[in-house]
Amino acid sequence: MRVVITHSNADFDALATLIAVTRLWPDVRACLAGPVSPSVKRYLALHKDSLELTTVDALHGEAIEELIVVDTRSLSRLKPYQALMEQAQRVVVFDHHAPSQDDVAADVEVIEPVGACVTLICERLEEEGGALSVGDATLMMLGLYADTGRLSFGNTSARDILAAAYLRKQGARLEVVNRYLQQEFSADQQRLLVEVMGSAREVEREGLRLALASHVGEAYVKGAAVVVERVLQLTGVDALVLVAQQTGSKVVQVIARSNTRHLDVATLMGAFGGGGHPAAAAAKIKPGDADEVASAIFEKLQSWPVDPLDVADVMSSPVQTVAHDTTLKEFRRCLERWGVHGMPVVRDGEVVGVVSGRDVEQAARRGDWEIPVAGFMSQRVISASPDEPLSEALKRMTEHDIGRLPVLDEGALVGIISRSDALRRLYSDDAE
Repeated sequence: MRVVITHSNADFDALATLIAVTRLWPDVRACLAGPVSPSVKRYLALHKDSLELTTVDALHGEAIEELIVVDTRSLSRLKPYQALMEQAQRVVVFDHHAPSQDDVAADVEVIEPVGACVTLICERLEEEGGALSVGDATLMMLGLYADTGRLSFGNTSARDILAAAYLRKQGARLEVVNRYLQQEFSADQQRLLVEVMGSAREVEREGLRLALASHVGEAYVKGAAVVVERVLQLTGVDALVLVAQQTGSKVVQVIARSNTRHLDVATLMGAFGGGGHPAAAAAKIKPGDADEVASAIFEKLQSWPVDPLDVADVMSSPVQTVAHDTTLKEFRRCLERWGVHGMPVVRDGEVVGVVSGRDVEQAARRGDWEIPVAGFMSQRVISASPDEPLSEALKRMTEHDIGRLPVLDEGALVGIISRSDALRRLYSDDAE
């Protein structure tokens, strides 16, 4: 017998991958042990009869030739399946998370850097050319969208997008996906949302806003991770960590979410015995105290590497400049010759302004071709330094609505950064 299992407190990606494996290999039986996440519980209330799920007890005494583990490889997250692990003659793992200290000793591992684990199985389903039911395709799209933030998280790969296209062709119903991803908040979730919004402490690092919030209450709030994700949307912070503990309990739950590729929360949670992936991770600390854990995490956030981009990483150099007494007619030829949209204006080696193609357009309308660029240039030189974060330079360009910044090092012109330079670097592979 072949059996597929996933981690405890299964989310949509875990459930979707579990079912996807049974559609790829029909002889595999799907085993799901509780608890599951609140959103998955709500989904199963209507759909469980169509998924053919079995329990650990139902497999007691069965000879398990192969055990397939999906969306995790951490033994601590597989405790409900311990009996099956002991029975299995062969273990195969499909996962997309970073390694942890208690990983399963598998015979075969398929560990690849995709945003959702279900993508790994969707690729194989597409290769086989088999058709999916609308319900199955919708569930798999739910898993894919949930783990990639509807294909918006920084860990989303091109493979995830192609998998989404495949599922859409198979009939995945996006209105159903949205219904389950946009669940209504319970009263406890609403109270937690207000508490986190009002009490979160922020740290600004390299132009990024990182936040930490704590919650201690009579009961642990179910669906707290969804609240963390909503706070990210509402506040615009780049990353948020929630430290939660039930009154009287010695267990501290930590949930971390990141909206930026420059802060890997899986690595951050790894420092506290947890894990996950760069955009979503968690840790369970036992025994622990919420205040002490929060203090330790806050201290980490103030020194944790965030891999910022500096202006020097992006700027163009050497810089094409134009003399202050160059006529607009000649300046227009320079723009065409060098294929740029604007240039710094220099006088005696010093940057005294910036002139753009828009200035040429104004001159064309009036016929002022022989006027020097000094008469049209922007005389307020807004510049950047080579060692400042790219985010700060971009903020300055946005605030002043300018397309380029001269880069000055102790007054010397060493480069220039334009909108196209910034966008090219932000979307390049090296920025991942």
